[in-house]
Amino acid sequence: MLAPLVLCALAPVACIVVPLSSYDAARLKTRWLAVVPLAFVACLGATCGLGLVTVCQLVVATLFSLALSVRTTRVLEGQSQLHRLQDDLNDRLIALGEKNAELVDAREYETHAAALSERTRIAREIHDSVGHLLTRLVLQVEALKVVHRDDSTVVEDLDEVLGGLNDALSSMRRSVHALEDSGVDLGCELNRLATECGIRNVTVACSLDVAPPVMVSRCFLMVAREALTNAVRHAHASDALVAVTCLPGLWQLRITNDGVMPSQGTDLELHGMGLRSMRSRVLEMGGVFSARVDGGRESERFVVFASVPRGMDEEACQ
Repeated sequence: MLAPLVLCALAPVACIVVPLSSYDAARLKTRWLAVVPLAFVACLGATCGLGLVTVCQLVVATLFSLALSVRTTRVLEGQSQLHRLQDDLNDRLIALGEKNAELVDAREYETHAAALSERTRIAREIHDSVGHLLTRLVLQVEALKVVHRDDSTVVEDLDEVLGGLNDALSSMRRSVHALEDSGVDLGCELNRLATECGIRNVTVACSLDVAPPVMVSRCFLMVAREALTNAVRHAHASDALVAVTCLPGLWQLRITNDGVMPSQGTDLELHGMGLRSMRSRVLEMGGVFSARVDGGRESERFVVFASVPRGMDEEACQ
């Protein structure tokens, strides 16, 4: 803004650039500087002998330049505000999309968990009602065999009835076990444990392409339940991580927490009934179990680790 004014002072014929200087002056943060070109035009007309018509033309052009500059500034500010609003709207749309995806995942998880819970409930009801009824009928037939032991015909008929009842009872038990096993989902159960264990922040990482066998899932659930209970009851932890990993030959479970660290330094898995119970359960599966303290002094975490070989059938696991 100042350079054209200095040029005009040296060469009055350059006064034609004063409106351009006023255009820039009106866009500065200090708006009162916009009057400098007008004052300069007045001084230039008085000192350099410019005609009244020339001075009036310069003043009109300067005022027009100032008005154009103000309007342009407002338009640009409006466009900038619209861009900010558009960016904010896009950010909100992205956040809403992510939230919607989380809600969809949560709904699918709740639906899946409800279905699994319903399977378990049905299995228990069948076991409690039909199983007990069939068992009572078996006992009654056995009692009738004793009462009619002298009548071979009746005993033979009762043996056939007893055989049918035993077959029905065995079939019912197989169906109940299959239904109960199908109701065990490691990821859902670990998330349920995470919400119910009492620790403020529990992260569950259980994204598996292949579901582990039922006995492995039950073993890991027992270990996770005991480990989280110990973290709440004894370590007073506020943060925990439960991670299940599927390796080519192993199923691995790792549970860490930031609670109070134990005073013992080695063989921690042999201290305490809970740790010994977890170790015993994992060893029965042919696996490996350990409990230790990892990290530096400022970032120590208690780690419970369990590893079970893959490729076992259900009978071997039992």
